Amino acid sequence: MRKALLDKGIILPSGEISKDKINLLAGAYVPPFVEMVWTVTGGEQETLDRIYSVLSGLYNDGRETEMLEVLRLLYGVLGLPFPEDVELLAEHQAARSYFLFSFLLDYDDVGQDLIAASE
Repeated sequence: MRKALLDKGIILPSGEISKDKINLLAGAYVPPFVEMVWTVTGGEQETLDRIYSVLSGLYNDGRETEMLEVLRLLYGVLGLPFPEDVELLAEHQAARSYFLFSFLLDYDDVGQDLIAASE
């Protein structure tokens, strides 16, 4: 796993995570996910907000493994493949934590953009 994370630039040779690379991953995977939630719910802001609330609650409670499981479930329900890079970094605590943090920030941004565009 470490070699794969190194090869993909998710962790650096020093062992530190590459926050830039993880931000890029979140930036690539979050918009299609949020847009699919938006589309499937017919632009329902309440569902978008509830999903965000559940995910952020799990993250804030330190339940990152459960948050990833909920994400896997939601990806499946939406008919989206769960990203291989996310599956890879899930086993590295620091990379996972930073990805989930970035995921939530991007989710909120994309959701707010969709809501603003619909008004």
